[in-house]
Amino acid sequence: MARSPAALEKPTAVAREVVAQVAREGDAALFALAERFDGVRPARLLLGRDALEEALLRLPLALADALRFAARQIEAFHRPQVPVGYEVSLGSVGSTAGQTPRALDRVGVYVPGGPAGYPSSVLMGVIPAKLAGVREVLVATPPSKVTGLPPDAVLAASSIAGADEVLVAGGAQAIAGMALGTESVRRVDKVVGPGNAYVTAAKLLLADRVGTDGIAGPSEVLVVADASLATEHLAAELLAQAEHDPDAVAIGVVVDDRDLGRVVEAAEARARSFPRSRQILESFARNGWLVKAPSVAYAVDLANLLAPEHVVLGVGQARAYAYAIRNAGCVFLGPSTTAPMGDYSAGTNHVLPTSGSARWRGGLSVRDFVKFVSFLEVREADAGPLAAPASEIARAEGFFAHADALASRVTSQEAVSR
Repeated sequence: MARSPAALEKPTAVAREVVAQVAREGDAALFALAERFDGVRPARLLLGRDALEEALLRLPLALADALRFAARQIEAFHRPQVPVGYEVSLGSVGSTAGQTPRALDRVGVYVPGGPAGYPSSVLMGVIPAKLAGVREVLVATPPSKVTGLPPDAVLAASSIAGADEVLVAGGAQAIAGMALGTESVRRVDKVVGPGNAYVTAAKLLLADRVGTDGIAGPSEVLVVADASLATEHLAAELLAQAEHDPDAVAIGVVVDDRDLGRVVEAAEARARSFPRSRQILESFARNGWLVKAPSVAYAVDLANLLAPEHVVLGVGQARAYAYAIRNAGCVFLGPSTTAPMGDYSAGTNHVLPTSGSARWRGGLSVRDFVKFVSFLEVREADAGPLAAPASEIARAEGFFAHADALASRVTSQEAVSR
């Protein structure tokens, strides 16, 4: 699933200019870049809780209820992730060492733009941050051309999730504004959330100034299908990812004897009923794959090699293979489980690693918003036994001042005891 480095060359060049402009001009750059890239000047740069709650009141009741349901599911799934510290004993008289979790002070959650916005991405980013104990959560999302503000659904989701502010900015300029700060925007400690190539490029350029959640690029799915997953369901699963983006990748790995041509026919027929049918079919034609595999085990090996964002095990005994998948953002088990359930209402996080980065990280979680601070307390009687080997290693590495500091503690304690 790794993408060509060349795919980020142009976005990186543009993002570098954008970051420099935001660093020089601050708020003025955010307004100017919104006009340049979004075709509209934001009505306001920052929105507080009052504006978010007003948007929630304007939202259709059915959508508000659906967002509240999803929020409860996301909270239930993520709450067990809240970390706890630990402490171990050193020596014999009460010396200890340990780690304690500390939530980040302020984080930014980027939410891409779109005709109706992506309220689900708000929930996926803000709720784990709040569970972690983050004091302030800033959502950044582009303005709509109609109002100069984000869609009500995005603002309402920000209210439900507990966001503190919304920055009306998108793209690389939003990432720069959150990472560097401006006259109006206080900088954050970490930026998370999916985005396009320009957002990814900005994150990479600013990695020395702010924490990030890694690469969140075009969507990917690998569906493993045996006879228990109907052809119509396989087609629907592939199209669901193709709908995301022209560069989305949808791979079907079939381990039974069905005709792959029938899968293509089913996908094409199904896609024609969708509003964005042309985009979906173009994406499927460009980056869609249907392959035969001799067994589910072979397909699992292929999944581990590609490390896709989503793996759907649409097979009869999916649970038996669950722990064999080592490299994936999220694994969906069984023919009744579709990836969009994880996108919206099941509670698992849909901010997942792409472009092969599932080899080294998982999906967004509470742990992304926490750092661990280590501590050490050495009592007098334990100083000598700890200092002797430490001093030996320090001298071997050429750090004689380190060895002297160790010796000074032991010497001073011996003098006191005399």
